[in-house]
Amino acid sequence: MAYKSLELFAGAGGLALGLEQAGFEHIGLIEFDKYAAETLRYNRPTWNVLCEDVEVVANRDLEKEFDVKKGELDLLSGGAPCQSFSYAGKRLGLEDIRGTMFYHYATFLMKLQPKMFLFENVKGLLTHDGGKTYETILNIFEDEGYKTVYKVLNAWDYGVAQKRERLITVGIRNDLSNKISYSFPQKHKYKPVLRDVLQDVPNSECAKYSKSKEAIFALVPPSGYWKHIDPVIAKEYMKKCWDMGGGRTGILRRLSYDEPSLTVLTTPQMKQTERCHPEENRPFSIRENARIQSFPDEWEFKGNISAKYKQIGNAVPCNLAKEIGISIISKLKEVEENMYDLDFISQENFEKHVANTIKEYKDVLKSIDITKFNRNIIDPIKLLFDKNVFRTSFEEIIDIELHRQRDKSNNNSIGYFHQNIFKYINNCTVPKQGWDVIVKIPNEPIIYVEMKNKHNTMNSSSAQKTYLQMQNQILHSPNDICYLVEVISKCSRNISWGCSVNHNHLEDERIRKVSIDKFYEIVTGDKDAFCKLCMQLPKTIEKLISNSNDLSVQQDTVVDGLKNINPDMLKALYLLAFNTYEGFNSLG
Repeated sequence: MAYKSLELFAGAGGLALGLEQAGFEHIGLIEFDKYAAETLRYNRPTWNVLCEDVEVVANRDLEKEFDVKKGELDLLSGGAPCQSFSYAGKRLGLEDIRGTMFYHYATFLMKLQPKMFLFENVKGLLTHDGGKTYETILNIFEDEGYKTVYKVLNAWDYGVAQKRERLITVGIRNDLSNKISYSFPQKHKYKPVLRDVLQDVPNSECAKYSKSKEAIFALVPPSGYWKHIDPVIAKEYMKKCWDMGGGRTGILRRLSYDEPSLTVLTTPQMKQTERCHPEENRPFSIRENARIQSFPDEWEFKGNISAKYKQIGNAVPCNLAKEIGISIISKLKEVEENMYDLDFISQENFEKHVANTIKEYKDVLKSIDITKFNRNIIDPIKLLFDKNVFRTSFEEIIDIELHRQRDKSNNNSIGYFHQNIFKYINNCTVPKQGWDVIVKIPNEPIIYVEMKNKHNTMNSSSAQKTYLQMQNQILHSPNDICYLVEVISKCSRNISWGCSVNHNHLEDERIRKVSIDKFYEIVTGDKDAFCKLCMQLPKTIEKLISNSNDLSVQQDTVVDGLKNINPDMLKALYLLAFNTYEGFNSLG
């Protein structure tokens, strides 16, 4: 199953690609920068990329724009640029931050109410404006109905050859937060270094240093910086920075193949944050930076060289995004699994009842021999037509007939399931004889139930008999109600049941025809109770059957028995069905 996501401030696609690799399907990506949007469209022509101002998009009907209903989107992702807010000594709400980039992110959250959101940003957001900015952001997430967790993650811990820290905030909608709790992905034991990712890198554009800077970098060893060269040369290069104090380890910094990269930046030639190639006297190339950011080689970046460096430097590393995406999907799966928890019957009783129903199948699984096969006398002429019309063999037609006979017997087992489950539901009893179910809800009329698997299983005589039984019940107990509950009904309904008895049409509001979903709603108070049961049922059946060793269909002997009658299968069928008819004895 693909989980639906929508991304704001998508950039060149690092976060989006990682989430796609984790299993998300993007229904939309919004990116204002034309080169970044072109990159997205080129690499994923099927993605719905909007190269627009996020504020403009936020003001539209988002459900219509992205063809998703409020509450159904699985994930909203992205990271708004950091901006200060005007406080005036109060806790701010959404309207107080109108006009900021985060306001637009929060607007999407408010309008679409996704199940979860992923908000990524720089580590510095934690301390921005004395921590007030992030505090306001968390408060607004809470106001919009989300429980949040946050953590600073280092990409190096998640398969990225780069020390790059990002503040990751994950939110779970309040109605789901009591079902799941989010945990950030576990750190990888193995941490890659540049040597691991810079093998056989494709040729690409690369920024250059001036000749004088190249000459100075030639003096710097791997893992070294300005302190590792002649102080006179370093002082001349650093100029005013020499007297500023501090480590300033970013100046004249050459990386080593045996260490991870420092944070990949948007411009490769800034003096304060230089990252020189481990062996050559140059910055990293476009494709080298992309490798360090864990982009695949086939992911192409559009625009001029400056635009490409900027796109790569702004991106969330794909491998980090993938790990976060996998952890989020695991929680969305838990939401699905817990969505259909049954609160009207204990898990123990539900499993017990399903197990008892499975036991009802055991007789059906027994081997069928030729005597049992012909108990109701099969029709060989029908089987002959079936064989030829469906262009198959007698063996296959007989196998279908065996399945039909078993299926007919199964109806009793399914009737057992639908009726006897009410033994375990509050206010319900299942008498040994008489009514199928009796419901006694405090301060409510008693309900007497006759249950049918299908709406068309009652002939006229049976319907009259059942109706008269119900009529007799309400005549003796005027406050009671009688239900004919249909498991397979024409539609969901709770209507008065009119019936023709001795050519007279009888109808009483206290005698009703009720579909099984409506009956469950009446009994449990939950309109989705029957749906939840149906969604929980396959998992429970699978669990019980996988733990059982005696639920296999035994080998049938019908075909062998027919061959013993006559090697010609058609003659054998004729002799089985028509052995007392005139003329058929000669076939033997």
